[in-house]
Amino acid sequence: MRFENRESAQPCCQPRRHRLALLTFVGLLAPVYFVPLAVSLVLSGPRLLTYSTTVAGVVVLMTYVIMPMLTRVAANWLYEPTSKKSEHLRWRL
Repeated sequence: MRFENRESAQPCCQPRRHRLALLTFVGLLAPVYFVPLAVSLVLSGPRLLTYSTTVAGVVVLMTYVIMPMLTRVAANWLYEPTSKKSEHLRWRL
């Protein structure tokens, strides 16, 4: 059995929700526009199959390609510096 330290896997701070929502919005713009067009060219079957394939494609792209890339590019903006957060917490206490 192997035990891992859960604290080391946690990020230093959580991103603000409105920033993460904006990043998700920006990340969804292209796939929501292009994936349905690509799927409709390949599949001409029932609507449920077309929609299911489209949603699956967008989810895979967002999970494994787009969001990891966007979070790396926008990391400085997305995550607050640790010192700034600790000051904020010190004043709240």
